[in-house]
Amino acid sequence: MAKEKKRLPQTTAGLINYFDEIEEGINLKPEIVLGIGFGICVLVIVLRFVL
Repeated sequence: MAKEKKRLPQTTAGLINYFDEIEEGINLKPEIVLGIGFGICVLVIVLRFVL
């Protein structure tokens, strides 16, 4: 079955809808990205006080 693409109306010339452009690659939920960033911050703080 072919994948149907829904197109939004063009409101401003020159804008690209990036949701249509990017289909491959790693897709992570925003919560995971925030968790990784928070974990790295905690790790850096702990290592600063331990070492």
